[in-house]
Amino acid sequence: MTCLPHSRRGFMAGAASAALLPMVARAQPTNPDVVVIGAGAAGIAAAHRLIAGGKTVVVIEAADRIGGRAYTEADSFGVPFDQGCSWLQGPRSGVPQVGLARELGFTLIDHNGADEVLYVGDRPANSAELSAYHRAYEQIEARVYGIGDVSAASRLPADLPFSAEAQSWIGPMDFGVDFADLSTGDMNSYGSYAYNYLVKEGLGTLVVAHGQGLPIRTGVAATAIDWSGEGVRVDTTDGTISAAVCIVTVSTGVLASGAIKFTPALPVEKAEAIADVPMGLLAKIALKFDGERFGLRENDFLTYAVPNDVPAEACYFLTWPAGIDVAVGFVGGQFGWDLSRADEAEAVDFALGEFANMMGSGARTHFVKGIMTDWAINPLTLGAYAAAKPGHFASRKTLAEPLGDRVFFAGEAVAGRYKALLSGAHLSGDFIAGEVVDVLGGPGLCGSCEARADQRERMLEAQEDE
Repeated sequence: MTCLPHSRRGFMAGAASAALLPMVARAQPTNPDVVVIGAGAAGIAAAHRLIAGGKTVVVIEAADRIGGRAYTEADSFGVPFDQGCSWLQGPRSGVPQVGLARELGFTLIDHNGADEVLYVGDRPANSAELSAYHRAYEQIEARVYGIGDVSAASRLPADLPFSAEAQSWIGPMDFGVDFADLSTGDMNSYGSYAYNYLVKEGLGTLVVAHGQGLPIRTGVAATAIDWSGEGVRVDTTDGTISAAVCIVTVSTGVLASGAIKFTPALPVEKAEAIADVPMGLLAKIALKFDGERFGLRENDFLTYAVPNDVPAEACYFLTWPAGIDVAVGFVGGQFGWDLSRADEAEAVDFALGEFANMMGSGARTHFVKGIMTDWAINPLTLGAYAAAKPGHFASRKTLAEPLGDRVFFAGEAVAGRYKALLSGAHLSGDFIAGEVVDVLGGPGLCGSCEARADQRERMLEAQEDE
């Protein structure tokens, strides 16, 4: 980890834009071998693996578009804008989106060289202030990395200058939770990246492209899963689907809401694991301007000093991503939840006010419009990505365990070292589908239940970049 937070990772939230790429689906069997719930990155990856393994599959998606929490739309600003995932990051192998982007002529913007501008009031920070900010990062990281599973807040020194700024980036804007709710087990388990790209045409658009040709039924929500027999029966808003196996890729927020009823009921340890890995929140407040750039460069981060009280009420920005005239503000943790429950105009006014405090009141004369993403209240997500409670990092393993080799779980919450990332969701869906092919008989991952459990354990604990 460096002084530039590693997130500004790809925020996992949204659903990809079917308007930007037409869907071409293959025929859908009535009673497939496998039914996949959710057509996000995990569900799409699972479908590809299952079909390659010779299995019939139907993917159902409650939204009227595919992509899960990767959602590119052009209605808000007249250009592709990622309401959800923004960064394509991950290990060198096992994630096809980079190659697909190049094959389809997408514009990949290397974001490893992104800079950060720090403001104190209405001026750029001086060298002493910048040094203090960097020291805050270094001291915080030295205290929270390389230790066990406790609350990150319990490890911090008192009255550290610029601590609130560093905590805001590392906690709410990176992990989706405040430091008091941040598990050091989660923090210490991330893998390294082989690439770190913004996608000019939209990461959600790329995910839609990867879903082309798959047997996906949109606008169909799962309401119940009966796994009491030899196979499964999945009740949906458009009838019942019988299959040998079901792969569930919905968020832990949706699982915790009870929107899908399980028969038999989920085992106590599974229900507890869902509660132990709830959804964090990172939301975007995007501000469009008339072309004035205020001296800020494209694809940089903009941070400002806040009172040294946490959790801070801060909205930090990515400026002019991929060259569009939009400053993308980020709010997360409890403050993000609070703003998400307020009126959108109130949230936009807050972000614009913070921006104008730095750039001067004249910034308002260049402002065109603003929006706020709705992942906090969207019933198909109920948050951005999963974050283990302090002391409960191990619950991610329990969350990943299947029910009787009939109901399997995939997605960013069980993506090992690449949790909360689109690439992690893809890797999880691909891996779990390989297990399912193995269970059903075919060129899967390994032969025995013990071997498959061992592979799942290694995927969750030791998935490293190559």
